[in-house]
Formats: sequence, structure tokens, C-alpha cells
Amino acid sequence: MGSRVHQLWFSAGTVLALGVMLFYLANNPFMWVHLTVVAAIIVLFTMIFFRYVRILMLYVFSGIKHRLNYSKR
Repeated sequence: MGSRVHQLWFSAGTVLALGVMLFYLANNPFMWVHLTVVAAIIVLFTMIFFRYVRILMLYVFSGIKHRLNYSKR
């Protein structure tokens, strides 16, 4: 449940950022342009968001830290 909530926040942040960028950079296009661009980006990046949210949750909440000496093989 937790990763779904965090993925929702990543998606909401993306929607907000894309909306603001479209408003200012594309000179406030029609609503269908906003909806199409935001929906396409969310669908394309869903798996990336899911993966990085899980990595972020493991790092922040579980106490697991990356040890550089284990990755040098």
C-alpha cells in the first residue's frame, strides 16, 4: 500500500509540473492538449516511477544503506 501512495505523489507532482510547463511554454494550449500530454507522460513513466519509489522507500524507511565496497567486484 505504501509504495502505491508514494507513486501517486510522484504522479501528482508530474501532472502539476507538466501542467505548469505547458501553461507557460506552450502559451496555454487547449485543454485536450494538456490532458493528452499529461496522460501520455504518466503512462510512459509509470514503471519508472514504480521502480524508483520502491528504491526510495527501501533506502529511507528500512535502514538498508548502500555499501560501495560490495558493488566493486
